[in-house]
Amino acid sequence: MKSVLAPLQERGYIFRRLEPFSPSLVGSRKRIKIYHGIDMQKRYLILFAVKRKSTILLKDVTEWLELKSKIENYLGYPILQNLALFEAPICSKAKRMLESEGWKVIEV
Repeated sequence: MKSVLAPLQERGYIFRRLEPFSPSLVGSRKRIKIYHGIDMQKRYLILFAVKRKSTILLKDVTEWLELKSKIENYLGYPILQNLALFEAPICSKAKRMLESEGWKVIEV
């Protein structure tokens, strides 16, 4: 968890609560770390942390956006702040798509 929080704290993100969320709860088999919680402005947030060697493609991003909507349905409330922390190369189209959907993309 510290490897996820350290880059976020360097960029000024502070959380009241941040808990891991298992993708298997919504029927996903994706190998991605997901955290949900509340930020200091009392907004619900979700954090996708991806660490891999291969490039993150547009296909991956569309699957993650579907996964986010499943998580919102499971939790029962809308998520207002979306963060994506990548320790992997990311395709420029995939990054643009995430940013156009309102995600904050953080590359480590």
